[in-house]
Amino acid sequence: MKNLRLKYTANFKRDYVAGAAVAMFFMIVISELFLAVWLPLYMRRESALATKARRLHLIESFDAVRNQMRRVTPKDRTAKAEMALLMWNTDLMADYLREYAQYLSSEDVAALQQQLNEFSAAANYLMRGKPYSREQKLDCTPFLEQIMKKSGVGNVR
Repeated sequence: MKNLRLKYTANFKRDYVAGAAVAMFFMIVISELFLAVWLPLYMRRESALATKARRLHLIESFDAVRNQMRRVTPKDRTAKAEMALLMWNTDLMADYLREYAQYLSSEDVAALQQQLNEFSAAANYLMRGKPYSREQKLDCTPFLEQIMKKSGVGNVR
């Protein structure tokens, strides 16, 4: 029986190959543990840096759009009024950004960037002299005549 056991069992010798295998095993386990701890920390830090970069890009974009709006004034009176409203809106949003930019999440930055893109498109449309609305004259005479007729005052004209 002893011969059988010796025949089918591994003979472990304390040599450099076995020591290297054990050392490599522990190095692999330690490096996996290191990656399991370090990688999430690194990703969180990178995500924070990416969000900060998006915030800075958003602020720069706001400034660029505001400067673009200030340089051009439409000739049409209605387009001028609409541009003033748009500029007022971007000024308010820029003030908000200056005060609260550090608290904005990545989703907030994306939403504000989308809003800024819409403002920029609207400003470009207005800069071409095309207002979104058109001025209409309101003739109140028929209404006044009807009111005066019912009240018994007389004719408006």
